[in-house]
Amino acid sequence: MKQLIRREFTNLWTPRSLMVYIGIIFIVPFVQFMTIRDRYEFFDPIEVFEESVSTIPAMLFPVLAILIFLPNILAEYRHNFLTYTRTRIDLSVYLVAKGLVNAILSGIVLFSMIFMTFLFVMYVEPLFHLVEYTAVTDGVVIPTTTFSFLQEIHPMLYGFSYAVWIGVNGSLYATMAYLLILTLDNLFVAISIPFLAYHILNFVAGIFQVPKFSPLSTLFPFNITAQPIWTIFVPFLLFLSIGVGIYLFHLRSRREWSF
Repeated sequence: MKQLIRREFTNLWTPRSLMVYIGIIFIVPFVQFMTIRDRYEFFDPIEVFEESVSTIPAMLFPVLAILIFLPNILAEYRHNFLTYTRTRIDLSVYLVAKGLVNAILSGIVLFSMIFMTFLFVMYVEPLFHLVEYTAVTDGVVIPTTTFSFLQEIHPMLYGFSYAVWIGVNGSLYATMAYLLILTLDNLFVAISIPFLAYHILNFVAGIFQVPKFSPLSTLFPFNITAQPIWTIFVPFLLFLSIGVGIYLFHLRSRREWSF
């Protein structure tokens, strides 16, 4: 298992893969940053950071998680690579190794997207004065968000902890898509379900007027007022339960694979 995982990580550094990683970590949040830096009134760099990871990264979050490693798995599937793999190694062990690499890599890349954006806004942007800040005067109330209590302890704790939260959820969404690929015959449906579930639950939460439980607002809680920290775990635990259910009731006992 360890050798398989090590080999997978060694094979990750192709030009195409590096372009995907660079695009997600740097380009996606930078495009968002450039669209908001002159359009809003900012009092604090944290506000700029939160706007820089909203909208584009927030709306595309499940897609970004899926793009990191799953295209490699789909390519192997299309080229019947797994058919030949079963003659050299236990296919179940191979698939578990693939799943672990998928989860770890997705988490690392999405963690890096958030944390690198945080470092850029907090420590690099002030050197170039790309954002014009408004002085805080009496009567001005700076909005707080669900994670703001961490900022009060230390800004770096806020940035790092929030990046970890996004990385963990990136692993979860990528794993959900991977489990569905192993479960369903239609690959397009399998990789689409996490994205559709993400946005359908956002819609449902809006209909029932409980946006604090929507996946988007628990991952990117900058469009609502500060909520109790426990609320962010509701959609997370829902998706985690679904993933565990798929594995326990469909995949764990599976002995034969159709590829």
